[in-house]
This record gives sequence, C-alpha cells and structure tokens, in this order.
Amino acid sequence: MAQSKSTVPASVARRELAQLLKELRAASGRTLVEVASVAGVDRGHLSRVERATRGVSEELLTRLLDDCYATLVSGSEREKMFDLLHADSAEEDPYRRHSGLLNPTQYGGYLKFEAGATGLRAYELALLPGLVQTEEYAEAVIRAMRPDLTAREVKTLVTIRMERQARLLGAGKVFQAVVDEAALRRPVGPPALMKRQLERLLEVAEFSTVSLRLLPLETGCHAGLYGPFMIMDFPVPNPSVVWVEGLAESSYFSKREHVETYCEAFNSLWQRAIPLATALDRVEKVIKELHQ
Repeated sequence: MAQSKSTVPASVARRELAQLLKELRAASGRTLVEVASVAGVDRGHLSRVERATRGVSEELLTRLLDDCYATLVSGSEREKMFDLLHADSAEEDPYRRHSGLLNPTQYGGYLKFEAGATGLRAYELALLPGLVQTEEYAEAVIRAMRPDLTAREVKTLVTIRMERQARLLGAGKVFQAVVDEAALRRPVGPPALMKRQLERLLEVAEFSTVSLRLLPLETGCHAGLYGPFMIMDFPVPNPSVVWVEGLAESSYFSKREHVETYCEAFNSLWQRAIPLATALDRVEKVIKELHQ
C-alpha cells in the first residue's frame, strides 16, 4: 500500500490552499507543465505545491492568480487564498522545542494533524485511547513501549499527552472511539491504577463531544485485528487522513481509496460495538474484580 510519510505534515491552511490551486488548474484545462511554464517555476515545484508538500510563496501565488487563473477567481476567492497562505506561514508548532524527541517516530507530525482536525475517529485494540488515559496509565504505557527513553523523556511525552487531552476535549472536537474489550483487561499497571483508569474512561464518556463504544471479546475476527488507527477529519475541502503508528516510525494515508478503506473498517467496527452506556456492566465488572 502506498503511503505518505512526513515528520511535519502540511497545515490545514496549506492543504486547503493546495486543493484550491489544484482545482483551478483543472478548471483551466492546462497541464502542470503549461501552468508551471507561465508561472516561471518547474513542473516538480508546482506539483509539490499542489500536493501541499511545499508551501507557496506570495510571489508565486500572485503569478498563478494573475497570469494563469485570472478569469477563474473572484475577488473574494483571491482574498481567501492569500488568507490561507498567511495562516500557513503564521502557524506555530507548540512542540517545536521537543522536535528531537518527537520527530524520529513522526509523532510531531501526528500532533500537527490532530491540532487542525475537527473530528477524530479511533480504533484501539490493546490499549485505551490516549485521549482518555490517566497520567499514571500513560506513563506506564510509554515507559513499557519505549524502553529506549530516559525517565525525563517519558515524563515529557506524558505531559504532552495530558496537554492534548485538556486542549482537544475542551475544544469541542468530536471524538469517537471503538475500544476492544481486551484493552480493559490488559494489566498496564497494578489493580489500583487500572481501577482509576477505568473510572476515568467512564468519566470521559460523559463528555458531550465524546462517543465511546466497546467491542466485545465474543465479536471474533474483524478488520481491526490489523491494528489500531486514527481517522482525522478536517474542514471542507480538506480530505480526511488516517494515521497508523509503528514501532520504528508512523505513517499517514491521504489517498482517497486508502482513507475510504479505513472509514469502512471503522464503520463496521462501530456497528458491531456496544455503546459504553450499554456496556457499563462489563466495565463495572472489571472494576469490581480489580477492587477485590
């Protein structure tokens, strides 16, 4: 499967501007070579701009709109495109100071996508989603999965995870998650830690923008057995993106056919899963066992 990899994915503003420029070229009936020639850049340069892997300068955007697409763009559309260019240039990365820790596994790229998303849809197979984890659960998970990190680096990643929770859960972003029942029973830490984590799970489930479902163990085989994934949705016309974590590095998929495959898998899992409100007896049973 073809995939896109980047330590610093394009901002939402850049992706939207790239999509608009691509649509304008299609409407003009010109090829990449033809438009690039008129704009005074090579084909590869323009191709990267349209794929949002390269930003567009104010000078190049002016040439494109004045010399290539003048009859296709209204005054308000032109103003919007320059606003998007400036928004992309002005976007700050709040975790830039941690780039040495985040970039080797592309986690910094994930954070940039997540910050610009309007909605998140996650499937978790073995662990509870990061956005519902307690600090002690998160620390135990990161310490066990990243034995290469120092205690200070583990603490940094835990702090970032807690900041994400506060920012995203309080910002009105829609968060849907299907959690395999096995994740409830995986002993990430001592019983007291797990009990507090499951109580936190029930607490977050009460948030108006959060929808959690439990996939029963008796479900059997399903597409989610390939592993966990996160679908991130963005403002129109930006297409959704799928993020998949790996041991050495992570990848994101933006091609429509790939994203659709994951969306179909998520929808199937969502339909087979039980709303957490209906599955409270299962969660409370595990909490009771841990308490005993």
